[in-house]
Amino acid sequence: MRLTRIKIDGFKNLSQIDFLPDEGYNIIAGENAQGKTNLLEAIWLFTGCRSFRGTKEKDYLSFSGDPLRMEIDFYDGRRIQSLVCEMHSGSREKKLTLNGVPVGKTSSLFEIYHCVAFTPEDIDLITGSPDVRRSFIDLCFSQIHRKGVSAVRRYQMILAQRNAVIKQKLPLEQTEQILDIWDRQLASVGTYIAMRREEYSKNLEQEAGILYGRISGGSEVISAAYKSRVFGKRPSFYDDKFNEYENIYYEQLKLSRESDMELGFTACGIHRDELELQINGVSARDFGSQGQKKCLALALKLSQAKLYGSAKNESPVILLDDVMGELDRSRQEVVYTIIRDMQVFITTCHDEVLISELDGRRILLKNGRTITQE
Repeated sequence: MRLTRIKIDGFKNLSQIDFLPDEGYNIIAGENAQGKTNLLEAIWLFTGCRSFRGTKEKDYLSFSGDPLRMEIDFYDGRRIQSLVCEMHSGSREKKLTLNGVPVGKTSSLFEIYHCVAFTPEDIDLITGSPDVRRSFIDLCFSQIHRKGVSAVRRYQMILAQRNAVIKQKLPLEQTEQILDIWDRQLASVGTYIAMRREEYSKNLEQEAGILYGRISGGSEVISAAYKSRVFGKRPSFYDDKFNEYENIYYEQLKLSRESDMELGFTACGIHRDELELQINGVSARDFGSQGQKKCLALALKLSQAKLYGSAKNESPVILLDDVMGELDRSRQEVVYTIIRDMQVFITTCHDEVLISELDGRRILLKNGRTITQE
């Protein structure tokens, strides 16, 4: 996948951005607070996912109140397609079109346009709570399996309905009857997600182990073990036994009903799962150094790109926000060998620290505007 044109006006501090990206490397340079990360964020938002910075839609608009219009053209391996996003301060309703046709659900963009973004905040993959890692692995497998996004959202909806029933404090018999309906559905969708998580975590562990060794320059061994609250640590699944796993999940939900009603929420399920990351057999979160954590987070994100490329026979667009400048030359060279066949957008305050292999299109930003393009 390649972006062929980017036009952005009115997104945060960005104004009149218009350029034709290089097929390889695009270096977005400028001092701090000039709009470099905003540009990557704008490119990312066309995936249909929420902002990697947690920005709310109402905050997309500039302080001036000018209308927002973002447009990207991209080649998907068969043809050039165009995505447009517009917002106005009056309504603040986001309007999206694909090739001039209105987009009904933003989730449909997820199947069309793919990015992998790495920012300094992604160290949260290592240091953050389990829900950060669950969200990461769900995003990863959903990029490969079309059912992924809808399954994750459906699970969340069913879980919310089940919790609502528990909190109603209805007569026990009535509660049991209603819960049985939701438990059947939760078990089915939850089992599918657990199977996809387990499948992806095995591939992730293998790929990230190789990349981490190359990036860290050491002999350390990492592991990425999927721990399921329903199926145990490192479960093994077989597609032809789905009904058996579904029944196991359902029985677990039945057993937990009484305690769930006391607690007021569903304590059993894949929403409590964990991706356990270790370096040399100990928790990366609890015992890893800052450098180890950064290297592991980068290895996970680069593995996401590689696994997507292997599954789809195409590369996603890579967004690296203020990452390469923190790496010494040898580590930059390792990253370069991984991303050299991909289209990459790199932000930096000091592009002179980048290795020569990363030379490509250079965009200099100042106050949200393009000053020079080389």
